[in-house]
Amino acid sequence: MNSQLQPHILIHGHRGARGLAPENTLAGFACALKVGVDVLELDLRMSGDGKIVVHHDRKLNPDLTRIEAGTWLTPPTKPLDHYTFEALQQFDIGRARPGSSIIKRFPRQTAQDGQTIPDLAMLRDRIAPALDDGLLLNIEIKSDPLKPEQGPTPTDWATTLVDELNTLGLIDQCWVHSFDWRVLRQIHALTAKLPTGFLTSAQPDFDTITAHANSASPWLDGYDPEQFSHSLPQAIAAAGGHYWGPCFQDLTRSRVAEAQSLGLEVHTWTVNEITHIETMVDYAVDGIISDYPDRVRKVLAKRQYVLPTVFED
Repeated sequence: MNSQLQPHILIHGHRGARGLAPENTLAGFACALKVGVDVLELDLRMSGDGKIVVHHDRKLNPDLTRIEAGTWLTPPTKPLDHYTFEALQQFDIGRARPGSSIIKRFPRQTAQDGQTIPDLAMLRDRIAPALDDGLLLNIEIKSDPLKPEQGPTPTDWATTLVDELNTLGLIDQCWVHSFDWRVLRQIHALTAKLPTGFLTSAQPDFDTITAHANSASPWLDGYDPEQFSHSLPQAIAAAGGHYWGPCFQDLTRSRVAEAQSLGLEVHTWTVNEITHIETMVDYAVDGIISDYPDRVRKVLAKRQYVLPTVFED
């Protein structure tokens, strides 16, 4: 290895490479591999027949979803768990609706018609060469303690996921992260093979840390930072986390150093602008989750960091 190269900062392609290709699609994950990432980050939900599917939104997004004939869905749309996995295959999620906020937010996103909602087996088969080369999957469990009726219980989530990863032979190549720490704690009870990432946000539009109705935040499964010298890293370490996944806007250099001193890695989200990426590198985070993994790669290359393999089809 070149002695001038810097230590590795992992590049996570967020939902594949959402800034470049449709999110959580096989085409989007292939796009991220062509850019060159260490980790594919993806979201998991469950269909009505208990099948784990790769998808972010609870309901089908009318700005992302068409029926096979090409007609866009109109709101109100149904949640994923109102459909069997087979029924979900009728929908095309390979392009964003013209004029939608998605198009405005991600103008470089290239449509890929014919993309359906995949399951983990479909993803494994599509990216098998990269998995053989050491690619990691960082899978986010979508679970909301404020709306328990909208999904499986933490125990059901953990049991179903661990069984599925064992069946597919993926358990040694996956991390699991979630804002709902209850799910992560249930995974700890089942296996030591899955590193867990404890996601947090203290932003005004999404705050998983602050107490609710004069009681500790339900997202934290009892690991309130107030009990740990007001320190999130200390709470996560006590809960058995492998890494902390904070919103990048909540980070400081000292908070990164504190987490790392406790044996935690820091993999921050969702870092898209070059100036913010550079700041996270300055803070010496362990990983950067981005809709634009190409931008992260550009910054790391300029600073002589080790870069992941590029995979062409």
